[in-house]
Amino acid sequence: MDEDRSATHFKAADPDAFDRAYGQAQGFPKTKPSTVVVANVMGIGGVRSYQVETFRIPDVGDTTFIVITGPEGLQRVHLPPLVTAVVAGQRASLADQARRRHGQRLAETRRASGFTPTFTPAMRAKALATRKAKAAKRRARKPR
Repeated sequence: MDEDRSATHFKAADPDAFDRAYGQAQGFPKTKPSTVVVANVMGIGGVRSYQVETFRIPDVGDTTFIVITGPEGLQRVHLPPLVTAVVAGQRASLADQARRRHGQRLAETRRASGFTPTFTPAMRAKALATRKAKAAKRRARKPR
């Protein structure tokens, strides 16, 4: 009877989508698994541990595997390359927004302190006209 219990205990589980994707990613460049422990305020909601590992698959993109351990048990998440590309794009968009807003705040502060820029709107318009004229000359010279 003890042998029957141990045989079922060590029986291999059928591979799911996470296992198949993880197996296919083996052999490609990857990051070291990073573990992050997140504890909510005063422990309400429990403590969760996230293990994150990213593989770079040529001609496909980056695929990320996340193992979440929490009070409700173990969850495994596979983020395919299309999803990781969207996350990277959104992160870049947020960085651009923050940079733009910071630049606007700096410009407002400088205007309030009486700073006058040396590159005036008239100078900016003249530079744009010069760039357009040079581009038109290049297009005219280029044989087709």
